[in-house]
Amino acid sequence: MHHIGIDGTTVWPSSQSGDAEFAPDTNPWQDTIAAADQALEEATRIQRGVQHNLKLLQEVRSLREELRKAHAEIDRYRGMHARVVVGMRQLEDDHTAARSRLEVENEMLLVRHRVYKLMAEHYARVALSLDPDTFAAHRDRVLQHVLFQRRKGVSPDDIRYADVAFLML
Repeated sequence: MHHIGIDGTTVWPSSQSGDAEFAPDTNPWQDTIAAADQALEEATRIQRGVQHNLKLLQEVRSLREELRKAHAEIDRYRGMHARVVVGMRQLEDDHTAARSRLEVENEMLLVRHRVYKLMAEHYARVALSLDPDTFAAHRDRVLQHVLFQRRKGVSPDDIRYADVAFLML
């Protein structure tokens, strides 16, 4: 049995050839087997590396999917938060407007109460008869006077019946 080498010459196994200068130190089959073993080990190592990379790739994909879901949930909660904040601001504005309106109404009621109290004191002192037209005219004059005094900085509680008596003559 013989093999043809790279340069085209016939290579004989060392067991068949008695010539010492053509006999290599090791058997060419052993070199081939060693090279094949080394190639198989390298292929196995590469296969393990590829399997490890595939496993890492699957983990990366699953982590990306979890991250996408987390971002979607964050966006959903961010939207809910924005709607709640807008709703709260609207309620706050409504509450402020209603409170302002009620404060104005309350202030006006307090002024009217003071007007009626002043008029009642005046009528009680001078013992005037109450006809509706005269009462309405006096009420309007006293109300205008109290509002004018309030704009000047005088509290309605500081106005006495004597201060408005001249309006009801």
